[in-house]
Amino acid sequence: MTKNHTEQTGSNLLTHPGRTSDSSPKNTVSKQMSLSDSILSGAVVSYRKAGYTFGRHLHTNIEIYRILSGECYMDIQSETLHCTKGDFIMILPDMVHSFYLNDTSDCEFQHIHFNPDMFSTIILDNDGIFPITLLHAVLFSSHFYYRLISDETIDKHLQKLIDLHTSSDSLFTAANLNIALMDLMLHILDHTELVHEREHTEPQLQNSYVAYTLNYIQTHYATKILQEDIAQQLHISVRYLSKLFKSYMGVTLSNYINIYRINRSIELMQDTNLTLTEIALQVGFKDSQHYSKVFGSVINATPSQYRKTFLIK
Repeated sequence: MTKNHTEQTGSNLLTHPGRTSDSSPKNTVSKQMSLSDSILSGAVVSYRKAGYTFGRHLHTNIEIYRILSGECYMDIQSETLHCTKGDFIMILPDMVHSFYLNDTSDCEFQHIHFNPDMFSTIILDNDGIFPITLLHAVLFSSHFYYRLISDETIDKHLQKLIDLHTSSDSLFTAANLNIALMDLMLHILDHTELVHEREHTEPQLQNSYVAYTLNYIQTHYATKILQEDIAQQLHISVRYLSKLFKSYMGVTLSNYINIYRINRSIELMQDTNLTLTEIALQVGFKDSQHYSKVFGSVINATPSQYRKTFLIK
């Protein structure tokens, strides 16, 4: 089989789409949706005075800002955003970002953090070699962040999330939170133009190639990851995989793996008493020196500096 034939048609894959076997990258996603009222880790209206700054950091949550008054700046990956009243910004997981104000303007904004894992249980397309979930759609449709002018629908859902987060628990809190977030995501996706181009007539294959790659990283980040192994599983070339991943995710595959590992290390810093050397080995780095070097290139700080600045309460 030629590389061109594999990439253009996706034929002769290890299994027919929709079927599974032990040798296939085809995988399954749970058919049960778990509704949690702890999906929100924060939903408030915040006010910051001129000169405020919150440095470069990472997290696994999706973070939302809706600017109510004043102005602010955000560095997200390699881009700088100047945000003013009416702007809606949604920062995707595993994206390095910072938030700061100039010396002349205060800023008031709605600020929401939530765990997007629930979206991974909602399958949108299962006709490729790997299920495409709502979370994949959110990750694929924009690089690094979403930026919209807030409208009535967005405002309604954000206020509902804030109200639910501050209200007393009830039998329906979890359902209302999850449904409000799903409605918000679908509205945002409906009003967003895809950032990547479809290169052939079967876009579900492209989607599933990248979805499988993301799942592979999530499953294997603690061990050595070779791009050749992923490409071999998908029966495509490494060159094509790299090109496709960069088109979808906005960063190279190797950079994404590094960022993903760094973010997992930050979770361990926060949730465990492991040493930095132990953390480095647990997230797939060969030694603490390599870990520190990569951490510095991503965050512009050493792991110990980051731990002291952001995580020690």
